[in-house]
Amino acid sequence: MSGTFSSLSNALSALRYNRVAMDVASGNVANAGTAGYARRAAVAQATGAPAELALWSRWEGAGDGVQVGGIDRMVDPLLDARARSEHAARSFLDARATSLVRFETTIGEPGDGGVAAALAAFKQGWHDVANNPGDGAARSQLLGRAETLRSTIAAQGRAVSTEWTDQRTRLTAVATETNELAAGLAKINEGLRISHVSGTDAGVLLDQRDQLTLRLAELTGATVTVNEDTTVDVRVEGQVLVAGNAATPVTVSGSADLAGAGTDPVRVSVGGTAVTLRGGELGAAQDLLTGALPDYLTRLDAVVADLAAAVNAQHAQGADLDGAAGTAFFTGSTAATLQVAVTDPRAVAAADPAKGMLDGSNADLLGTLGLAAGAYRSLVTDFGVAVSSARRVAENQTILTAQVDASREALSGINVDEEMVNLLAAQRAYEGAARVLTTLDSVLDTLINRTGLMR
Repeated sequence: MSGTFSSLSNALSALRYNRVAMDVASGNVANAGTAGYARRAAVAQATGAPAELALWSRWEGAGDGVQVGGIDRMVDPLLDARARSEHAARSFLDARATSLVRFETTIGEPGDGGVAAALAAFKQGWHDVANNPGDGAARSQLLGRAETLRSTIAAQGRAVSTEWTDQRTRLTAVATETNELAAGLAKINEGLRISHVSGTDAGVLLDQRDQLTLRLAELTGATVTVNEDTTVDVRVEGQVLVAGNAATPVTVSGSADLAGAGTDPVRVSVGGTAVTLRGGELGAAQDLLTGALPDYLTRLDAVVADLAAAVNAQHAQGADLDGAAGTAFFTGSTAATLQVAVTDPRAVAAADPAKGMLDGSNADLLGTLGLAAGAYRSLVTDFGVAVSSARRVAENQTILTAQVDASREALSGINVDEEMVNLLAAQRAYEGAARVLTTLDSVLDTLINRTGLMR
């Protein structure tokens, strides 16, 4: 369309578009503090010739103004997918490192309250008895140090069990949260499908969808597929967690304590299929329950078994103050079952039977035994290296995740200053379109009311 009246239509279209642009900019400013909100932008689209020509006429216009081509969410699907992947890795590493650091604190190595110090004091106790075999105080002190060693080892074993129980509880809690989020995402999928069919704005639903998928990735390391109708499918280690408006439950089964985990291992299942997770908080808890914590306790029990076997074997070679052969000094072969069997100081078999009851040769030999000190030192060193590595990798992953988040924020985040500039630009454009209408009104007034008048 061309002519004077077409200019009115052009100015009207400019007023309408710039009103929408102002509404979008003001909405961005209003949601600057809303979690998960992605910046919106009004897309301007020029109005031109019709797509199909009429049979007996042709379009001779020079443009019919502007119209809103849509409201875009300023997001990058590739950045979103990268963010989910990096957040899943960070959650896994952070949860694992936090647990290991917490447990490392309870070990108390190196320190005066650790097993290594108690083991060194126990060996020194044998030397003290060897130096004065008939001294009841030295013998009593030896038994006291043996009890300290036992209680320190037991405390470390309990610390492993306590951390294991905490992670088992956390595993159940994370699975419950995952199921709640998956059910919520399934409902959002239903709303997105309806919005897609009806052509209505689904910006708020899309924001919620992205928030839930990111959180599910943090919890489970899930992978997300975005469908053409804007709904998403979520999978955990190949198993469907969310598909359309249906969610598959995540279940946790197995022993509730470390003692029973050997015969009733902890399992995580998605829709009844057991999975081994490699990401997210759920994967970290599963890894700790089936790997680091039971492995540490197994090695600690091996140290205890070696310690008890070595002491008992050598103690049986000696004789006590009454001339009786040495009995088992320890009973039990694990951190939980180890006990000091000798309670009477006179029953400490410090002597070589061939050298008299006041001899200290056997006590001296017991004081020079390795007593699994090397194995324990190796255990603590390996664990310390593992904790240090876990902390370092977690810190590096945090930096990488922050970089990805910064890239997403640069695109989707709200800059109030920038939005105010957009708002003022739209306002000025609106005022310019209004000025065009005023000018056209003046022209038409002259043409209609003054043309043909004679002075």
